[in-house]
Amino acid sequence: MSERPKDGEVLIALMGITGAGKTTFVSVASGRTDLNIGYGVDPCTQIPQAIPMELDGYRIKLIDTPGFDDDARTDVEIMEDVGRWLVKEGYVKGHQMDGLILLQPITYNRVGGSERRRTRLLQKILGNDAYKRVVIATTMWDDINNPEAMQARLDARSKEGGVWGDMCRGGATVLRHDNNQESAHRIIRTIIEQSKKYGKMKPSVQLELMANNGRVVETAAGKELQDQLEKEIEFIMDQIHEHNRDRPSERSRRSKDPVRKRRVREWDQEKQDLMRNLERRQSQLKKLRSLTVRVRSFLSRLFGA
Repeated sequence: MSERPKDGEVLIALMGITGAGKTTFVSVASGRTDLNIGYGVDPCTQIPQAIPMELDGYRIKLIDTPGFDDDARTDVEIMEDVGRWLVKEGYVKGHQMDGLILLQPITYNRVGGSERRRTRLLQKILGNDAYKRVVIATTMWDDINNPEAMQARLDARSKEGGVWGDMCRGGATVLRHDNNQESAHRIIRTIIEQSKKYGKMKPSVQLELMANNGRVVETAAGKELQDQLEKEIEFIMDQIHEHNRDRPSERSRRSKDPVRKRRVREWDQEKQDLMRNLERRQSQLKKLRSLTVRVRSFLSRLFGA
């Protein structure tokens, strides 16, 4: 975890899907060349880490957080790390974040169910009052052959009913990031100006964790994640029920016919896959319901209480 920020520092968190370019953004903005950048299937950022830099006389820390769709980590695990960091770094007055940069690859031009799910969860983490301090930075413009058509799709995302509609209506800013330092600094300056105008960001989940003694499931984000997991469990159970309708008979299992044997193997394999998916979701839900961020231990550590 990152060290506690000093008075007067600007704290900016970066979020986005794995591969959105969070670590690359930090590297370009800070001029650091010694950061691990993940181009493969394994993300480099496991827990939130802070990279210091200076801009226009401001001491800044960029917080590079885990990707929300990290295949190696569940949303529950990622939310646990983010929640702990928010409580630890935001407990002392004046050390709240100044803003958040949400990086979105422009190459992901279709809005799927997973993106809407992640965006809803992020909105619950932040709360409506935080949107003015959010910049949605679109990346990977070099990979686009028709920027005009892509801009039209971006505009649709920002309008009412679009995946970013609620955040934009609440004051979030959409900016293009061209993968250079000038562009990165423009985005950071936007966060600084918004923070000066509206004050520090106070994510809802941070305040809710304080109020609920650290119980994640009692926060709006925790309830959203619980609802998602419950729906996924219900869907998988329906799939299992339908799958069981085609259960092979004992005669088919004893048959030496190659076609029947293959069908039995396929049925068994699909059943195993469904059960594994069900057990995984149930395990995540159980962990979420028992997950507690240790607010009191952070309070004791910071104030000697």
